[in-house]
Amino acid sequence: MAIPFFSSGEITPEITTPDKFSALPFYQKTLHRYDYLADTGCGIVSLKLFYPAEHNKYPPSGPSPWLCLYAVDVISNGYGPGQVLPERIYLDKKTGQWKKKKYALSRESTQRSLEVYGIKSLSELQPLDLYNIRSVNARGYAIVNRNIPLEEKKKGVKKKMSFCLIQNQSYSAFCGSRSMLKLVDGKEVDFTPYMLKSLETVEMGLSE
Repeated sequence: MAIPFFSSGEITPEITTPDKFSALPFYQKTLHRYDYLADTGCGIVSLKLFYPAEHNKYPPSGPSPWLCLYAVDVISNGYGPGQVLPERIYLDKKTGQWKKKKYALSRESTQRSLEVYGIKSLSELQPLDLYNIRSVNARGYAIVNRNIPLEEKKKGVKKKMSFCLIQNQSYSAFCGSRSMLKLVDGKEVDFTPYMLKSLETVEMGLSE
């Protein structure tokens, strides 16, 4: 059974979350300058990391899943460069919403995509799931991507989420990327709805 869960933020499109989600625990995550792989001045970022009852540790994500980037670069690049996918995510400046668009890969990019993902045809690629996120004092996107590079597949990664939230009236963007599926006692646990709801609680630019 799944029920909607509402918080001070907003996710578009709306998602359903596990039953009794609002009663589940979370741990408060506070990020400082030294927690970022790249830092352009986000200040202190705080968020509540919700997790499923059966496990409170998110899947491993490498050296650091957190980035602080320039908002202008996030808006310019969107989500797509370096992914070798026939879809890109861009900001529609008229509506303020992040949107998807398809485009044709060049012959070279097509070959690169086949090599990166270990596939025989582009038809094997799955569409990206896009969510517009509004948090406490930031707005941005979250992408759920099931197209995993071959090298990461070998390590057991099956599904990743990437996000960027731009602080209201600021030049900084809080971004990250990490695996969303983890084996717990032989059962595959999906952290996707928990991470999406966590992003609604992001507060950027807090002082010491």
